Amino acid sequence: MISISIISLVAVLLSVVLAVFDSRSRVEAEVNSSMEFARQLVNDMVKRLANGGQISDLRKTMPEQLKYVRHARILATDNQGNLVQIAPDERAERSLFVHPERAPRWFADLVGPNVGTREMRVMLGPNRMGTILIVGEPRDELGEVWEEVSRRAVIWLGITAMMLVLLYVVLGRLLNPLVGLASGMQELEDGNYGTRLAEPRVRELAVIASRFNTLAEALEKARAENSRLYKNVIDLQEDERRQIANELHDEAGPCLFGITANVSSVGRLAEQVPAVQGVPIKQRVEEIHTITERLKTINRDLLRRLRPIELGRIPLEELIGSLVAGFGRRHPDVTFSVAIGSLAQSYGEAVDLTLFRCVQEALTNAMRHGGATRMNIDMREEQGASNGVGRATRKLRLTIHDNGAGFAPGASMGIGMTAMRERVGGLGGSASIESVPGQGTTVSVLVPLKPRKSEHAAEAEAIEGHV
Repeated sequence: MISISIISLVAVLLSVVLAVFDSRSRVEAEVNSSMEFARQLVNDMVKRLANGGQISDLRKTMPEQLKYVRHARILATDNQGNLVQIAPDERAERSLFVHPERAPRWFADLVGPNVGTREMRVMLGPNRMGTILIVGEPRDELGEVWEEVSRRAVIWLGITAMMLVLLYVVLGRLLNPLVGLASGMQELEDGNYGTRLAEPRVRELAVIASRFNTLAEALEKARAENSRLYKNVIDLQEDERRQIANELHDEAGPCLFGITANVSSVGRLAEQVPAVQGVPIKQRVEEIHTITERLKTINRDLLRRLRPIELGRIPLEELIGSLVAGFGRRHPDVTFSVAIGSLAQSYGEAVDLTLFRCVQEALTNAMRHGGATRMNIDMREEQGASNGVGRATRKLRLTIHDNGAGFAPGASMGIGMTAMRERVGGLGGSASIESVPGQGTTVSVLVPLKPRKSEHAAEAEAIEGHV
């Protein structure tokens, strides 16, 4: 619209300029024609009065004849070159020859023609020679041209304004679907593959909308299939972790306990032998005991990483706190800040485990890749908007921020972060990662919560009452 407006205004301006320059030649022709007419009129009048011996009546007769002359001014001078009054009084003189300025000065200077003067020498009295001057007077014609050009410019501007308004309305209606298309593309970019566009009336845009809907449907199916596959992979991974954790707990744990018991027994037996033989044995026993305790610590850490033993046994707040405390022991140079709001003891194994894995993955990436020295973990339950039956939805919000190296926008996510997104997406939630190089990374997780049993009953009663 801006381009069309500029082109239209330039066209109007060019038309006005051409009209102005065309008017210059027209005004010049009109004034010259009027001056020639005035010259012939005065010449005929002088001859007629001279033949009749009434030349002395020239000044009386001339004003009556001059009222038919336009665009010319007639002056008379005596034999000394002084102007003499033609009309009998000043008022009549002004009415004949005073022409008001009807056009602006700049327009008169631009369009005004360069006209000359016509001279006629006559006898104005006994033995008195005088001169009649015919001077071009283009102000009336310039005023008419100015009014014509002004009216034409106003008409052109009015037509241009109407055209732009019509174009704005028509193009707005025609191109408005493109705004919806852009919004739909943004929705797809945000991962809302359920977006669909209404087909507009314009055939070409309707084809685009139809292709968009087909693409969105294909992406939605692909996303659903990927989510299903990811869920299967995550389920298999958790099942495998559970089995490995059980093996470590049921097999490695008792074996390490047996080694500790036998080492303690060997230590007691070493006390019964002579010191020359007992001291080396005790040293070996201490070394074995130290190694065994180290293996026990590694076993416990592996169990916690594979599957937290406390899951479902302790409140979610303590579960997350225990996880962060473990990272704190392994990374004493990192400061951890944990802020946990009012939470339920548990939200089910799926939700608790998902939040546990999200915190675990975020902290691991920050330590391993970001080189962070400070971590802030914030988790709380929030009330969402009403679902239409008088009950507000609930959701869990988890935010993890570090002061690490960060990464550039558009960088590919690792398998762990991708799996985290899929875990959260499988619960109907969303996970986003924002990072600025040199300013750290922020992981935001939002998980919707299922209504409690009491809320289910209240919702059923509300629906029943509405019906």
